[in-house]
Amino acid sequence: MQVFTELPSTNILDRIALSVGTFDGVHCGHQRLIEVLKREAAARDLPSAVLTFQDMPYCFFRPDDCPNLLTLPHEKIAEFGKLGIDYLFIVPFDKQIAIQSYDAFATGVLREKLGLELLVAGPDFALGKNRDGNLDALKTLGQKIGFETHVLNEKIECAGAPISSTRVRGCVEKGEVEIASQMLGHDFSLEGEVVTGKQLGRTIGVPTINLEIHPRKVLAAKGVYAARAWFDGESSPHLAALSIGNNPTVTDENSIKIEFHVIDETIAVAPKNVRLELVTWLRSEEKFDSLDALVFQMQSDIARAKMILS
Repeated sequence: MQVFTELPSTNILDRIALSVGTFDGVHCGHQRLIEVLKREAAARDLPSAVLTFQDMPYCFFRPDDCPNLLTLPHEKIAEFGKLGIDYLFIVPFDKQIAIQSYDAFATGVLREKLGLELLVAGPDFALGKNRDGNLDALKTLGQKIGFETHVLNEKIECAGAPISSTRVRGCVEKGEVEIASQMLGHDFSLEGEVVTGKQLGRTIGVPTINLEIHPRKVLAAKGVYAARAWFDGESSPHLAALSIGNNPTVTDENSIKIEFHVIDETIAVAPKNVRLELVTWLRSEEKFDSLDALVFQMQSDIARAKMILS
């Protein structure tokens, strides 16, 4: 897969089949759309391509009401890399894109610079300023300038409702990571840099590794989770009990901390970066009456996480 991080200023491809969208999470609905894109592209002997954005277009228009991302740009690239497309355009959504009418964008960028011959879209797709380029308008425009529009009318459902990025995000924020993972087709993950904590865990026999994640990444609900921890450069995960919260038993700070204990292992040197796959929510965050009560509960959490992950 060849990746482009900006829109081209000149023609760079002769002919492509293309899907366009935000694709946050690259969930099972998105994956189904890409399956159809690849199938229809192959039937016409076209390379497959996706045009997506580094952040949500919604955030350009409503920066103060902007939801966090299920997939940061590098995560989105990795997910599309698994799907076997030929080209990925993952570009900033800026004023130049925002002000363009659908026909100007489809003609000047998609058709002339990317060689659009087939547009594959879901049933709710629209393009351009004010989303004026609905499917009927795009079909009419395509007949005029030379591209075909193929619509995937089916919606992929999970637990009785259509899958959407908004729905996945809501499940993550409520701690319903198992449902979120069903919709994503894989475990929801948090990835970040290891940072130094207060090292209280070492003094109570439960050492933890602290993680700092990107501020645009959606965060799972406060609580304790069974998780798998993938260290940089390693090919297999470590079993972990993960805590997300304020640590109310030992501090009055309001900042959210992400820390995990590696089960049945001694980590002599902490890694620089870690990806955590959240497997199961174990319990909500609690404030205990004593440090001993906290340690007892942590040991119980670790035993339960080990049983689930094993």
